[in-house]
This record gives sequence, structure tokens and C-alpha cells, in this order.
Amino acid sequence: MALTLAYVARSEIGLVRKNNQDSAYVSPSMLMVADGMGGAAAGDLASAVAIDELRETDGDFAGSDMLEVVGGAIARANDRIRDLVALDPALDGMGTTVCGVLFDGEQLAVANIGDSRAYRLRDGVFERITRDHSWVQTLVDDGRITEAEALVHPHRSLILKVLNGQPTHSPDLELADIAEGDRYLICSDGLCGMVTDDAIEAVIGGEDREQVIDQLVKIAYDEGGLDNVTIILADVVADAEPGPTMLLGAATEIDVDAPLQEAEDTRPLPVDGSAAELSAEDAERARYQPTTKGRAKAWVKVVLGIVLPLMVIGGGLFGWYSFVQTKYYVGDNNDLVTVFRGVPDKVLGISLSSVLEVHNTKVSDLPLYYQDQVRNAIVVPDLEAAASTTEHLHDLAVRCIQQREERANASTTPSPTPSASRSGSTASGTPTASGTITTSPTGSPSGTPTPTADTTPKAPEDC
Repeated sequence: MALTLAYVARSEIGLVRKNNQDSAYVSPSMLMVADGMGGAAAGDLASAVAIDELRETDGDFAGSDMLEVVGGAIARANDRIRDLVALDPALDGMGTTVCGVLFDGEQLAVANIGDSRAYRLRDGVFERITRDHSWVQTLVDDGRITEAEALVHPHRSLILKVLNGQPTHSPDLELADIAEGDRYLICSDGLCGMVTDDAIEAVIGGEDREQVIDQLVKIAYDEGGLDNVTIILADVVADAEPGPTMLLGAATEIDVDAPLQEAEDTRPLPVDGSAAELSAEDAERARYQPTTKGRAKAWVKVVLGIVLPLMVIGGGLFGWYSFVQTKYYVGDNNDLVTVFRGVPDKVLGISLSSVLEVHNTKVSDLPLYYQDQVRNAIVVPDLEAAASTTEHLHDLAVRCIQQREERANASTTPSPTPSASRSGSTASGTPTASGTITTSPTGSPSGTPTPTADTTPKAPEDC
């Protein structure tokens, strides 16, 4: 008995966004969703690149080979995003999630990076088969907040792993068994970031797949429809015709090769005779053009007196710039911890640094001491030290977020109301064992220390 996938898919802009930054690809052997992020920094391009790379690798693979194929495709997509950012610094900050499955008729290869999700409904049991790479997911896992609280948490957009051109972020990859009758849902957080799993479960079991998607889109829109919504719904069935191959969302509109082609088109033409040959008429005219042989010596003097010193100065500047490019520092880039190549200075308004890595750690989440350090630039000797520094800053930010939440929770807990003194003590005195009241010379209750300001210096790690 041959098992196949019967599926439907849809990608919508939503009720608020002006464009669709989600992309998706479905075929009889691959179901993938990519949720782009970065807004003006081209999240739609990032998701389209990821889906394009995955689509190119779609084919007849089985077992652990599927893991190798999808892992390689995601790595190549990450490299392409890195190259695009290198070509155009305006794209810095773009990234995308990737979530989906490869299917060989007997198993699934499940891939995930970011906070898009895959679910399975089997024998009436509905469960996630991927885990979000987000800060709020760690809070849910620790039992500190509920799933419903995660949907409205102020740090719900803090993604710990995402495909953004950085080499440190790798996807989760695993094989999963299948059974006839399984239903799989793969979606961007335009759905799962708007409603709880219970709300999805309430409508996921309908017989008509198109109607189920209609209902899922509706419950996302009922919560505001704040994000793009992309949904793939697939059933494992026996002896059915393979479904169609479809491309959805931003991937249908964006030419992912255009930025690279534009870079090729703007390269200067070679000067080694590659230009078109002169016509016979132009060549004849050139024969009788006045020559400058008589002024050759004068031009030599100009070259020696002006151009040569400029060349020397330029060579010195080039050497100095090359030296600067061996330096690195960790700084602030739109409130994100970023590794730069160069030095944090400018000459004649020209920056002497370029972005190497943008991390998801927010500078504003750090302790105040480290916020100042990052904004003023933390100079590091090499990339290994930069990686160690950014990892330490990430840990500090996570700890600070946790501390601030604990303080916020503590401030909302009512403190016990002190009971009234049976001996009628007043603000100016404290009852003694004999019932009398003694006062301090300042009028403060005896034995009660006068509050003083805490002058103990805080550690840099304090939030």
C-alpha cells in the first residue's frame, strides 16, 4: 500500500500588513513555509530565497538522506542571504524562519528554525512536532507563563534562532514516523502567534481541508489578523494521485536572482580592448587629429609634480584602511547587538566599519552598564573574541528580561497589612513591655532604624 500526501495550501497578507513576507512551497514530497522578517530590510526576499533553495533540492530522497538534503538547502539559503546583505547593506536585519517536512512515503524529515510551526493530528490527539526557537517558548517550557500569556508577552518577538546569514544558527532536523490518517498542519506565526493551540485544535479535524483552512484564517483574523497568514494542511492517504506542485506568497513575486544580476550589471567594463572596434570613418578621422607630442614634456612635469604625490598619499591611505579592516568591535545597530569589522570612527563623514553579524539580542534588554559599553563599542581582537562577547551579552539580556519580569510580578503581589497595636502606639513612639511609650530624640519609634538611601554600588550585571 503506497502512502501519499493530499494537501491544500494558502498564503494571505492579513488585515494589517501591506505586503506578504511569507513564502511557501508544496509538492508530493515537500511541504515548506518560510516567514520573512525585517520589514523594510526585505523579509520577503529572505523567505523567497529560502523557499527557492528548498524547491531546487526537491526530489526523490528517502530516510536520513532527506535530512541531509533539507539541511544542505537551508545552509545554502543562509549563505545566499549573507551574500545579499554583503552586496546591499540596506538588507541588514532581514531573515526568515523555515518550517516543514520532506516525505518519502514511509517517513517524514522535519525541519525547523524560528517560530513557524508544524502540528500533527493522529487518532484524535493534536500536538506540535516542532519547538519554537523563541524567548517566550523557554518561559512556557519552564512553566513561568502559559501559552495564552505567551501570545501577548512583550518579548514574544524575540527569536533566538533564525535564518539571517549568520553561521551560528542551525535548524532542528529529525525523522518522524507516519501513519495513514495522519493530518499535518504547517503554518507561519500569523496563525499560531495569534491563537492558542486549543483554538486550532477545535477546528483542525474537519473533513473538508479547504473549509478547515477557511476556519483557521478566520480565527486568526478574529484576533486582529496582524500578520501574514500561511497555512499548509496535508493528510496521509493511501493509493491516491500525487497532489500539485505550488509556490505561494512572496516567492511568486520576487526574482531572488535580481540583486545578484544587478551587481553583475553594474561592474565596470574592462579596458583591455573589449569595447567595439572603431568604424572606418572614425579611424580615418583619428588619423588627422592634432597630436600632443610637443607638449609631452610639460605633461610629464605635471604628472611628477602633482599626480605622483597623490599616488603616494593614496597608497598610504589604502595601507591604513587595510590595517583598519583587520580590527573588530561589538556595537549597536538599530538596538541589536552587532559585530563590526573596522573601527567605530568616521573620516570626513565616511564610516570606517562595516557590519559582519547582526544578532537578535536587543541592546535595550542588557544591564545599563553593558548598554553603554555596547553603544560606545566593545573593541575585540578577533572574531573568536567577538563570538564570545556576543554570547555573553545574550546571556546577560536573557537574565535581565527574567529579572525584570520577576520584579514586575512581585510588584503586583499585595503585601500583608500590618495589624493595629493593642497598646495604641502612634507614629511617634513604640510601646514597651510595661505599656509605656518610649521615643527617640528625633521622634522616630525607639529601636526602629531610620531609612537611609542604599549607597551600595551595583554590579555591572545588575539590571
